[in-house]
Amino acid sequence: MNDTPMTDRVLDLFARRGGYLTAGDAAGAGIPGTTLTRLLRSGMIERPQRGVYRLADTGGLESVPSEQDDLLEVQLRFPYARPCLVSALHLHGLTTTRPAALQFAVPANHRRPVLDYPRLEVFYFGTKFYGAGLAVQDVRGRSLTTYTAEKTLTDLLRYSSRYGRELYLEGLKNYLRRPEASVHTLVAMGKDQGVWKILGHDLEVLSHDQDH
Repeated sequence: MNDTPMTDRVLDLFARRGGYLTAGDAAGAGIPGTTLTRLLRSGMIERPQRGVYRLADTGGLESVPSEQDDLLEVQLRFPYARPCLVSALHLHGLTTTRPAALQFAVPANHRRPVLDYPRLEVFYFGTKFYGAGLAVQDVRGRSLTTYTAEKTLTDLLRYSSRYGRELYLEGLKNYLRRPEASVHTLVAMGKDQGVWKILGHDLEVLSHDQDH
C-alpha cells in the first residue's frame, strides 16, 4: 500500500501540513475517507481527536514540545478555542509551570469543547477579552492561535482572585527581563483590559525593587 500514488500523496500532504490533517483538509484535497481509514488500520496515521489525523511517525519532521502538539490538536478540532492563562504563559516560556488541564478561552455563550482526553479547563471570554491581543505560533507550519505575552499577563491578573498572583508575578518578572519586552505595549494592554491600576502599581514596585 505504501507504493500507491494515493498513499504517497496523502503522506506527503501530512508532512507539508506539519504532520496533521483535518477531515476538512482531506476533503479539500480530494482524499477519500476510505484512504484515511486504510492508513489508520495500517498504523501509519492516528486519530487523536475526532476529525483530526496525525502521522504516527513524526521523526522526519521538526521536533516541537509535546504541549504544543496537544494544544494544536485541540484547536484543530475546535478552531475557536485559544490557549490562554497558564497554558499561554507556558507557551511564551514565561513559566515552567504547566497547568493540570490545558486552558482554553472560548467566546462567551459559545458551545463548550468537550473531550475525553486531554483534560481541558475552559474559560468564557467576552468579546473585549476574547478578541484582543492575538498571537500566532508556528507549529511545523501549522498556525496555533493564542494570546500575546502582554495579553496573557493581563488575563492572569484578571483571574488573580481565583488563581492567586504567584504565576502572574512570575510571568511579569520574566517578561520584564527579556530584551524584547515592551512596557509601553504592556501598559496599553492593561488599560484596554481594565487592569491598569493594579498593573501600574506592580510595575512601579518591581521598578523600585530593581533600583535598590
